[in-house]
Amino acid sequence: MSNGQPKSDETSLAFSIVAADYWQLTDVVAVVSESHKKTGSTAGHPGAQTSPYQAARVADAPARLTDCRNAVLETRFLWLAEIAERDSTMMHAVMMTQNPPLFYWAPTSLAVMQAVRDWRADGLPCFATLDAGPNVHVICPSELAEQVSERLQRTEGVIATLSSPPGGPAHLLQEAG
Repeated sequence: MSNGQPKSDETSLAFSIVAADYWQLTDVVAVVSESHKKTGSTAGHPGAQTSPYQAARVADAPARLTDCRNAVLETRFLWLAEIAERDSTMMHAVMMTQNPPLFYWAPTSLAVMQAVRDWRADGLPCFATLDAGPNVHVICPSELAEQVSERLQRTEGVIATLSSPPGGPAHLLQEAG
């Protein structure tokens, strides 16, 4: 480790900061594409270093992580929403400006992200985040997951929704065979 940071994924460490039942949030995924990505995350990752925004994203990561941790510990949903949406957008800005650029968002991805912002402005606690793909993860309090899913299903271009509540602790799976 250098400067307290792991040198690789083999030496990194993850741990829970709260119990799985601490804050009941659900991830409602708006499936906007079932196609495989032309460029997978592993193949696209090295290109991030060619983006003029990557250094700023990495430099700001500790502050975002601290804010995220505090938002969870204080159960401050709107703060968590702001941090998660900013982080997701920053990641995609890097991908879109790397060489060669990667564009994972689809028109429906953008429509869902805007709808979620509108719903939140109207009082429905939810926020959107995307990994390296077009499907939108909408995080909300678990008791509102069905309402969020129904709204997403009425959004043009959404193929399906999937819901995932908080999981339990990490555990090893036995490999078959």
